[in-house]
Amino acid sequence: MKIKEIKKELNNLKKINNFRKLKVPDDLINLSSNDYLGLAHNKNLKDEFYKNFTPDLSASSSRLITGSSKEVMEFEKQAELIYKKPCITFNSGFDANSSIIETFCNKNTLILTDRLNHASIYDGIINSKAKFLRYRHLDMNNLEELLDKYSDQYEDILVITETVYSMDGDIANIERMTKMKKRYNFQLMVDEAHSYGVFGYGIIYNLNLIELVDFLVIPLGKGGASVGAMVICNEVFKDYIINKSRKFIFSTALPPVNHQWNLFILKNMNNFDRERAKLEILKNYTLKLLKENNIKTDSNTHIISIIVGSNEKVDIISSNMKIKGFLIYGVKEPTVPHGTARFRLSLNPDISKNEIERFVKELKNEIDTLL
Repeated sequence: MKIKEIKKELNNLKKINNFRKLKVPDDLINLSSNDYLGLAHNKNLKDEFYKNFTPDLSASSSRLITGSSKEVMEFEKQAELIYKKPCITFNSGFDANSSIIETFCNKNTLILTDRLNHASIYDGIINSKAKFLRYRHLDMNNLEELLDKYSDQYEDILVITETVYSMDGDIANIERMTKMKKRYNFQLMVDEAHSYGVFGYGIIYNLNLIELVDFLVIPLGKGGASVGAMVICNEVFKDYIINKSRKFIFSTALPPVNHQWNLFILKNMNNFDRERAKLEILKNYTLKLLKENNIKTDSNTHIISIIVGSNEKVDIISSNMKIKGFLIYGVKEPTVPHGTARFRLSLNPDISKNEIERFVKELKNEIDTLL
């Protein structure tokens, strides 16, 4: 693109209130962070970690050269003990999702993907050059219709879902998917970005379905309070990733200190029941207040989506709520469909009931003012 075309496109983004800028977040009550259990800012937890950590701040190499430090190898070994399957670590959930798809799928593959799956999944699909079809969001009947229609035409079918979805906080019916898998013989890929931590080791682990999931992706930058992603898969798939995944082969590994922290969180996961209980209470209380104030949401998890309509409304409300002490970022078009610009509230146990009461009251006033 020429500079003139770039400037024109940027100006168009400004006209529709969708021009993005980078900025340091204000020190306000944060309802936009993905630190779902508050672990990333837990001083006691960090103090305990720092007693024994080794400050190696760079791997200085890819995993295949000298970047497979003892820290990452120990982390993967611990994950394998927990999930009872091999583990391979990527630098991010985005890399893990896109890499799995573009490494294992090709023009002979049919991919069936939930319409609202993450951008990393769609990037992987595009790079793979596979045939793909979107099924209606969380609609298992629609997925089964597609499997009925195409399962005889393709030997290689990959179905992709998330567990908890980040825009509406709704949950996929994984148990029904695994029953379909037995009938239609497809491979299943599941992204647990928004369930790890909040649901302990994840929903798939809790449902005892790990053996039925071919690629279990567990990003660590949200409830895991860190960075990177685990991929839980069989040994053959792990070897293939090591030998064929371009994002794995040609990326400098994460610093050892990050893997130390990941291991520390993984080993302590069962010690965070207090945080999970507080989050559950806060979630139920927030949903109750929203209902009492006629603020509609279809969410039933720690992620609460509130649709306000336009990008302009999102900007106005976000700016006014900041003045009142609350940090909420909007999700705008085209990330979400036209007319459904929204606020995505991310709860964490450090937010008090009093703060939520005040937040809902102020949000109600803002929404009513713009009607």
